[in-house]
Amino acid sequence: MRTPRMTCLLTLCVCLAAGPGRAGEAPVEPGRLSLATERVVVFKDGFALFVKRASGTADAEGRVFTEQVPDGAVLGTFWAATEDGKALGMRAEWVEDDAVRETETACTTTVELLRANTGKAVTLGLTREKAADLVGTLGEVLDLPPEAWEPDDAAELLRPVQNLSGFVRPNPARAAGTDGAERTRERIPRGGQLVVVKTGQGQVVLPVAEVRTVSGADLVTTMKRVEDVRTRTKRLSFDLGAGAAGKAASVRVLYFSEGVRWIPTYRVGGGLATDAQIALQGEVLNEAEDFDAPVDLVVGVPNFRFKQTVSPLALEATLRQALASAAPNLMTQSYSNSSFGNRAGERFGAGDGGAALDLAPELAAAQAQDLFVYKAKRLALKKGARATVPLWENTVPLRHLYTMDVVIVRDGQSGGVVRQDRDGNGPVSPLKLEENKVWHQFELSNATAAPWTTGAALILREHLPLGQDLLTYTPAGGRALLPVTVAVDMCGTYAEEELARRANAKQWNHNTYAEVRKRAAITIANQRAEASRTRVTLSLGGRIENASDEGKIVVNDFRHADWGGSGYRELNNHSDVSWELDLKPGEKKTLTVEFAIYVP
Repeated sequence: MRTPRMTCLLTLCVCLAAGPGRAGEAPVEPGRLSLATERVVVFKDGFALFVKRASGTADAEGRVFTEQVPDGAVLGTFWAATEDGKALGMRAEWVEDDAVRETETACTTTVELLRANTGKAVTLGLTREKAADLVGTLGEVLDLPPEAWEPDDAAELLRPVQNLSGFVRPNPARAAGTDGAERTRERIPRGGQLVVVKTGQGQVVLPVAEVRTVSGADLVTTMKRVEDVRTRTKRLSFDLGAGAAGKAASVRVLYFSEGVRWIPTYRVGGGLATDAQIALQGEVLNEAEDFDAPVDLVVGVPNFRFKQTVSPLALEATLRQALASAAPNLMTQSYSNSSFGNRAGERFGAGDGGAALDLAPELAAAQAQDLFVYKAKRLALKKGARATVPLWENTVPLRHLYTMDVVIVRDGQSGGVVRQDRDGNGPVSPLKLEENKVWHQFELSNATAAPWTTGAALILREHLPLGQDLLTYTPAGGRALLPVTVAVDMCGTYAEEELARRANAKQWNHNTYAEVRKRAAITIANQRAEASRTRVTLSLGGRIENASDEGKIVVNDFRHADWGGSGYRELNNHSDVSWELDLKPGEKKTLTVEFAIYVP
C-alpha cells in the first residue's frame, strides 16, 4: 500500500536531519545558540523545508535560546529535537531591552556648537547691525533636562500596524532590525535659546539666534550624541532541564516555510534525428532568508493542508507571501506536477526498464515514494538572490510526430460550424491553409531512472533555436510530446456536408428536435521530402458513428464547450476520433467520419 504523501515527507525530513552537522560560531553568552542551516529542501510551489542545527552552552537553569525565529513557519511543521531525536518544548516571546548609545558626530546647529565648546575662549560674531564681536569665555547654554521616555509610548511605536486587508506591516515610526524592531530617541536638552558668555565686565546672556559666527583657537566642531535605544526582538527558548546547566548543548530545528522556489528549465538539442540531448537545470529563487547549505530540489508537490496558516511560534499574524510579491508572474506559472493536464507522460504510460541517469559527478538523485529528490551541491544564496543548479544531462530516444487537432464548435441554434481551431480559443484565419495547423512535435521517451518534472524547454539544433514550449511531467519509462513549431511543409483542411435530415426525431425537455446526419472530411497533405508519422484528432459535439482508416472513436457525455452562444443542446453527445498514419512524401490523405446531431 502506498504511504501517504505527508508520511513520505516526514520520513524525508528525518533522513535529512540525520548525520553530523556543521558547528556554528561560539556563543557569546551562556544560553545563546548559534544556528547553522544544514539543508534546504525546495519545492516548486514556493515553499521549502529548513533543517538547522543550533549549538551553544546552557545557562544556569538548563535553558538555551536563539533570536533567529522564522517569520513564516507553517502551522504544525515547527519542531525541535535533541541529538538523540527527543522532541523539545519551545517557547516563543518578545523580549524588550533598554540601552544607551553614544556616537561622535559633527555639530550641525549653532546651539550644538556652543554646547560643545563650553568653557573655551571664543569670539562671537553677532547678527545685530554694527554690533561689535563679543569676546569671552563660553559659560553655558541655558537648558532643561531632556523629556523622560514614556514606556507606553515606546511600546506603541514597536507594535506592528495591521491594515484593512489584514496584512501586517512595520510601524512607520520605528526602524526594523534583523529579528525585531528598534526605537531610538536622542537625549536633546530642552531650551537652548540663550547662551551665557563671561567677559572682563561680567556675564552676558544673549539669544543663540543672534550668534552669527563662532571662532576660537581651541574650537571643536564635533559632539557626543547620546541616544536611548529600546529594542524588541523575538526569542525562541528551549528547556533542556536542570541536568544540562552549564553544559554544551546541541538542538536540531526544522520548519516548513514559504519564500523559496525552484523552477525546472530544460535544454533539448543535439542532432535531433533519432535521439535528443536533454539537460535539466533548476532555477532557485530565494525570498526567505540567507542560507549556505546543501539544497534538495523536489519533483512533486506535497499536501500541506495548513501551509497558508502561520505557526503561533512565529509570532506573526499572517504569511508574508514573499515570493508572490517579489515575482508574481513566476508564482502563477503552471509548473506544478499536481495538475493532470500537465502530465502528458501519463497519456502514453510507462515502458519497461530504463537507462541509468547521467548525473553530474557532484549530484545524486534519490526517490522518496511519491516525491523525487535531486540532491544538489552546497549553495550559498542571500535573500533576494537567484541561482541556477545543473541537475543532469542525458541522451534519449526521439521520434518526430506531426499532429493536426481539429476542435469543432457549433452554433447552439442552427448547428452550423462557428469555429474550428486547435485549442478552442481565438478567431479562425480566412486562409483555408491555416484553418487547421499541423504541428511538428518531438515524442521524447524517458529512458532514464528519474521522472521529468514540468518545466520550460528550449529547443536548439546546434546553435539555431527552433522554439520553446512546456515539457510536461513524464514518469521514468513514459513518453512526452514537446511541441516545436507549426510545420510549413504540411497542411490540412476540414469540411463537412449534410447527408440527411429527419424532422421531429427527438423529444427533449418539452422541445422537439430534428436529427441531422453529416459527413466530415479532414484532408492532410505531406509536402515534405520524407515520410512523416502523423496523428490526426477530431473533437466535436454529436455522435460519431463510423470513421474511415480505422479511426478510434470515443463517445462521451454532452459538453458545453462544443456549442457556442445560447441554446445548449444537452441531448447531444461529445465525440472524439483519432488516427495514427504514415504519410509518404507528397502524399495527400482524406479521413472521413459520419455523425449525427440534434438541432431545433
